[in-house]
Amino acid sequence: MSRSGRILLTLCCLLTAGSSLAATQLENLRTAVHPDRTRVVFDLSGPADFRLIDDDALSMQLVIDDAELAAEIRQQLFIGTPIAYVTTDASGEGLRLNFELGQRVRTKTFALPPYLSRGDRIVVDFYATGDDEPEADGATPEFLAAARQGNPGEVGTIHSERPGREPKTTEPEPERETGSDSTLVLSGTWEHEWAVETGDADTQKFESVIEPRLDMDLGEDRRLTAIARLRLDSAGELGPDASRPDNYASINGPWANNEHGSIDLRELYLDARTGNVLWRLGKQQVVWGEADGIKVMDVVNPQSFREFILDDFDDSRIPLWMVNAEFLLGDLGSLQLLWIPDTTYHELAEEGTPFAVSSPLLIPQAPPGLNVEQRSADKPDNAFSDGDAGLRYSAFTAGWDITLNYLYHFQDLPVPYQYLRMENGQAIGVLAPEYERNHLVGATASNAFGAFTLRGEVAYNSDTFHVLSEYRNQGIGESAEISSVLGVDWMWEAQHTLLSAQWFQSHLPDFDTAMYRSETEHTLSLLYQRNFNYDTWTFEALGLYSVDRGDRWINLKLSHLLRDNLELWLGGDIFAGDKEGVYGQFSSRDRVLVGLELGF
Repeated sequence: MSRSGRILLTLCCLLTAGSSLAATQLENLRTAVHPDRTRVVFDLSGPADFRLIDDDALSMQLVIDDAELAAEIRQQLFIGTPIAYVTTDASGEGLRLNFELGQRVRTKTFALPPYLSRGDRIVVDFYATGDDEPEADGATPEFLAAARQGNPGEVGTIHSERPGREPKTTEPEPERETGSDSTLVLSGTWEHEWAVETGDADTQKFESVIEPRLDMDLGEDRRLTAIARLRLDSAGELGPDASRPDNYASINGPWANNEHGSIDLRELYLDARTGNVLWRLGKQQVVWGEADGIKVMDVVNPQSFREFILDDFDDSRIPLWMVNAEFLLGDLGSLQLLWIPDTTYHELAEEGTPFAVSSPLLIPQAPPGLNVEQRSADKPDNAFSDGDAGLRYSAFTAGWDITLNYLYHFQDLPVPYQYLRMENGQAIGVLAPEYERNHLVGATASNAFGAFTLRGEVAYNSDTFHVLSEYRNQGIGESAEISSVLGVDWMWEAQHTLLSAQWFQSHLPDFDTAMYRSETEHTLSLLYQRNFNYDTWTFEALGLYSVDRGDRWINLKLSHLLRDNLELWLGGDIFAGDKEGVYGQFSSRDRVLVGLELGF
């Protein structure tokens, strides 16, 4: 058995003798408006029994047995729907959701099993009284036939309160009704993209990524999830060509890799519960924070930068082996504890590839004529002494979703220390990168005010390292850093349109005037998303602009849901500005791309 397999087996054994799960968590609520109905989707932490009770034509209740509310229900989700508002209360039966309606409706309810990035779900469809009444409470034969045929008029996409944050995977409707006793679900996605650089019309990538997924019910409400990834790229321009990139720990990394493809275990984790503790054990992603384009709090997992930040974070984030435990504190919120023995860090684009970093803000610049010796990074490799640990407290109070976060970790980007050595009377520059520890203390907050959502993140990093224009102190200046983001989201027209603006700040209290970067740096972002033609078409535009240097990146994407499990898109990435800027360094890398994603 491989070392990673032994680690998972050990983690699974920790819970073999545990008690059965208690309450299922209602983690999120989403709505979508379709021509013939309004759909409400309840995301759950696991399977649960439920029933819909009609008090009268303008009031009804959804009861989810042995369930608890783990997230705020935002009333602005129901703007433009037959639902006036929803309240919740707990009872001896579990969680009760009370729907007050603005018009008479008929309903249809069913459950969806885990699929792709989604877990267990309950779906309630609200039909206007004039529509044909569904045959029964559950998926009708006509409904299932429409799901199999992918008729956009019958089967639509599901959008969250902030559609710009939705995973790009599509989600098929159920092929079976509630009550199936299946313990094994096989699914997956095939994504293909063709990217061409506009300058010389060279193909940058012609890449297929296949991600098969297995969800297995292990009994007593425990579930095992495994996701593999197969990447094939006939162009091979993006790399990496190393058979095993050196940023990975011995327990992580691809099974096989070269510039034309790779095979790896993407995620493998066990979900379980003992008492009031939710466990996720194994290789996984943990997301802290919700900023678009730039990460402030989302630093638990490292990232692959083979395509800079152009790829979705869900795809570029590198899963880690860890113990993830969440303690449910009732009305006081929840407390998440992380222990991460996996010493895997950022995967940077290799030298000579399109998105290799060249900005002096990040890479030391050698004087003309100086020979440079590049050494491999001194990477931590002890799972216990070099592991990371995190703590997050989450609560909902006075209308605000808040978190308080702490992470003790090695920063994922090595510090490029430099020095000179003499050889045969000639000076040679030596670049000797090292990983350094950091304490991150931060907080997030968000609240909805009608059609507007206000959100913010702030983080204090005890030790950050920045390139100097001088060779003193090994060419590196050290300072604490205070970074933050303030965002405002505006959703209107029955949630078909989203406008999101963000203001990022980064301040160094121990600033050194020899640093390439500024003492305080500002970045602005703007996201526009519009869903139209019954949500089968989506247009997105995201722009990031550095106020201090004037360089920028614009991402455009037009996507079409051709079938319920098939999405096509056309997009482009545009860079502009000084080549010393983070975005301007790629000003010759503008590209257009076409792609598709098929769920199976």
